[in-house]
Amino acid sequence: MATANVVFSGSAEIVKPLIEEAIIASGQTIKPGNLVIKSSGQYIVHGTAGVGGAYRIANLDVIRNGRATDTLVAGDTCQAFIPRPGESYNVIVGASQTIAIDSPLTSNANGTLKLATITGATPDVVLFYAEEAVTTGSGVTARILARVATAGHKATA
Repeated sequence: MATANVVFSGSAEIVKPLIEEAIIASGQTIKPGNLVIKSSGQYIVHGTAGVGGAYRIANLDVIRNGRATDTLVAGDTCQAFIPRPGESYNVIVGASQTIAIDSPLTSNANGTLKLATITGATPDVVLFYAEEAVTTGSGVTARILARVATAGHKATA
């Protein structure tokens, strides 16, 4: 698995994906491919595990010709994709995860994704389905291709 050099990886027919722009809030560092939400009009990392909400996917810094591996910091302007069902993005999977192709993914509470729990009394909200397999070690993240889930609702037990 090679590290992707773009975040949006949709079909060639989509020439204008939906994008929203905001300043990164104080104390935040965001990597392209992280899940972000707005707080007081500024982007912060999506910080609640297993839920959805009005999340966005941080893009690389196209204004300054940034790379997909460059970190955005507080005060930077961040462009983020508004995900639509079926679109594919190169997103970041958190540490200590074993992801198979078509695995359901949810928020990991730090801007990354983790394997979603889809059974039991409190299933996670499925946000994406993995289009690549990856295993991450302790303290190691990985960028993978994932497809936005159709509904983004809790799976049923």
